[in-house]
Amino acid sequence: MNSPRMCLYATFLFLAPVMLTHAQWNSDPSSNNPICRAGNIQKATQIVGDGKGGAILCWSDERSAQNFYSVYAQRIDRDGFVRWAENGIAVSPVSDSQARPEIISDGAGGAIIVWSDTRSGTEDVYAQRIDSSGNALWKAEGVSVAFGLTEQTDPTLVSDGQHGAIIAWSARTGSLQDDHIYAQRIDGSGNLLWSPELAVSFSDQYESMPSIASDGNGGAYIAWAFYNNQAYDVYAQRVHANGTPYWQSGGIAFSPDQGPQDSPAIVADSTGRAFLSYYDWSSGSTPKLQIVILNPDGTTAASFRATSTGGGQTNPRLSNIGTGLLGIAWEDGRVTGKKRSYAQIIDNTGKKLWAADGVEVSSGTGSQATPSIISDGNGGVIVCWEDMTGGITESDIYAQRISATGALLWSATGVPIGTAGRMQQLPVMISDEENGAILSWEDYRSSFSNPEIYASRILADGSFPIEPPILTFSARAVAFGAVSVGYSSTEKITLANTGDAPVTIASVTSSDPHFSLTPDNTTISPNSSVEAEVRFQPTSKDMLSAFIVVESNSVFGPDTVVVTGSGTASASIEIDRRSLNFGNVAIGATASLVMNISNPGNDTLIISSITTDNGFFTVANTAMIIAPGDAIDDTVYFSPTAPGPVSGELTLTSNAPSSPTVLPIMGIGTVVVIVTMTIDPVEISFGEVDIGSHRDTTLTITNTGNDTLHISSFASGDPRFTLETPIEGIAPAESQTFTIRFTPDVAGPLSTVFVVTSNAETSPDTIMAEGTGAEVTAVRSVRVYPGAFTLFRNYPNPFRSSTTIQYDLETPAPVRVTVHNSLGQVVATLVDQVQNPGVHTIEWTPAISMPGVYFLVMRVGILEAYDRMVFVR
Repeated sequence: MNSPRMCLYATFLFLAPVMLTHAQWNSDPSSNNPICRAGNIQKATQIVGDGKGGAILCWSDERSAQNFYSVYAQRIDRDGFVRWAENGIAVSPVSDSQARPEIISDGAGGAIIVWSDTRSGTEDVYAQRIDSSGNALWKAEGVSVAFGLTEQTDPTLVSDGQHGAIIAWSARTGSLQDDHIYAQRIDGSGNLLWSPELAVSFSDQYESMPSIASDGNGGAYIAWAFYNNQAYDVYAQRVHANGTPYWQSGGIAFSPDQGPQDSPAIVADSTGRAFLSYYDWSSGSTPKLQIVILNPDGTTAASFRATSTGGGQTNPRLSNIGTGLLGIAWEDGRVTGKKRSYAQIIDNTGKKLWAADGVEVSSGTGSQATPSIISDGNGGVIVCWEDMTGGITESDIYAQRISATGALLWSATGVPIGTAGRMQQLPVMISDEENGAILSWEDYRSSFSNPEIYASRILADGSFPIEPPILTFSARAVAFGAVSVGYSSTEKITLANTGDAPVTIASVTSSDPHFSLTPDNTTISPNSSVEAEVRFQPTSKDMLSAFIVVESNSVFGPDTVVVTGSGTASASIEIDRRSLNFGNVAIGATASLVMNISNPGNDTLIISSITTDNGFFTVANTAMIIAPGDAIDDTVYFSPTAPGPVSGELTLTSNAPSSPTVLPIMGIGTVVVIVTMTIDPVEISFGEVDIGSHRDTTLTITNTGNDTLHISSFASGDPRFTLETPIEGIAPAESQTFTIRFTPDVAGPLSTVFVVTSNAETSPDTIMAEGTGAEVTAVRSVRVYPGAFTLFRNYPNPFRSSTTIQYDLETPAPVRVTVHNSLGQVVATLVDQVQNPGVHTIEWTPAISMPGVYFLVMRVGILEAYDRMVFVR
């Protein structure tokens, strides 16, 4: 189908390139791959290879405003993924009208684009070079190639073989019929190399429709249509790399006397020659397609018609398909009422390699228009066209592969490439470098008024690419936030294979061992998915980030997941008591309770202070450090000074998140009746006191308790020792002095124990008293049994731990010495044997006897002697 090729203008900001946005090649000819769907009109698509099996496209784009066009570009790789921003990038950010873009490869994976630009008010020629990532390599607004007060239009370009280009255009310098052809060379850095630009033709007539091809030596062949006031003729010129013409000034004409010729198209043959085609109108209103083979010196190697048939031939497309070989396709009118697409291969001697009148590319019944042709990389060609079998408003894009011998290799009607509703038109095509092709076209599936740009790829066998293994991630970034040290956190992500071949994950590696992803090897079937687990297990309190790299056979592999997280360590505090209750504590006393403080957290617990809000409560340790998992005891004391309940709070301030930790503390101060006393002295020795006289001494009893001391009894075990002071109550902290009297009535040592009975805690208390009764004339200190034995007084008496007993035997005799208690019971046998005469000494140390009065019994033969002993503590 055909639609108006309008020259409209637009302006758009230059967009920074981004990563892949669309999916891989779509194998459904009714869906295809959208290149641009930005709104309003996208048209005039041009295409070149990206050097990697993909394509770079450019087009005129009306997205910013109606009737204002900008030039946009997009790269789509061999797998069908667009590599730049969705809907393309603006080739120039200048907001004005840009139209009629042309594109060539820069030989380095990028492209050079040239266009007409009206930013100055008149049409000028601008150019830009972009790299494989979509970055502008020249001035952001483009390089002005031709500008001025005149109009510069219809730019076309060819590579100079050094990453630059030679650009030709038509320039109007005066009247409407004063257009001329100019050329300029621009290097890979955007510098204009010819100064001034080359005037390729400069007659006073109208010259237009420039076409350009490489001469294989850094220069170019340029062809154009020349109007001589009567009709058009086709001229050509070869231009040196330095900007000078090879041939005669004004160029060489082809058959100027054989009728009008116009619409020249020229392509190199890769040997230094060029193939030229043009319309020959010599037979009337129906053009014939003429082919000329140009030698480098400007002579003609051959000139002939593409076909001998009638009906006219239009819209030729030329392609250098091999060394010295031309592939050409055209619309052919030999069938009345229809346009059919034909193709031919011609060598650089003028020989047609197929049938003389060409090969029809399709047996379809509808018209076939605007064909495009490329090499199939195997000596044949691939041709695409608009197929109108469904009607002019339902045109589709078809393609056919033809062998080197002219045989159709795909379906006789061709392979449908773009069959969406409404119209698809004006296909362009480049090789996919694998004997197939990448095609693009204007597509009206969304609207008859606003065409969009679509693309597709066809393989060498006429089939569509299957989608390669494609690994996708439900999330490419995982943020764990804060995770406690020693613990782990996991997140689930879905790994899906959206391709048509299995994805095999070979390995998963992380730039930081604290992060991991599992499974680390698996196979995912087409259109299937697996759930993966991303884990973060920190071992320190740090903010961490890492890249998890998933190695696979995915077309985009390796894939990366960005992971972040921070390790946090937190101390914790636990106390084995919820409160501290001391209960009743006597005033003036101090009670203690022990609490166990532990740290079940994973960071060191630093307790900076342990305080109470009441001075009656104190703490042994007021600060401490507890390692994770450890515990320490601390003691709290309660010292009441007044009766009644006392309460407060124990506060532990620490680095635990729950700090401060507060425990209630309580206790009751109580008054406890304590009666204690001291006696000074507790032992009294009167020495020798004459019988019939007495001697007094004193002792002091002090009440050391907090209640009145009541003495109920102050008794002596011997009436010769007596208390002479009345007994009274003794107030706390008070003392009373008591007089003790010794009145002996016999000679010899005497002793007793005073027993003080009271309400004191120590009651009964004892006081030892001893003295010796002395006769006035003589002192008898022994008991004598003449002719038998003498028993001496034990000493000391009273005694605390032991006493010594001495006796003198005058003759050998059986001796038995025993100790009896006050009940007459024998508590110790000290001697029970026959002893020789002489002085004998024994010692008695009571083992288990209680304090009190004991009686010593000594039996010698039939004689007995007695004495009294007082044992005190």
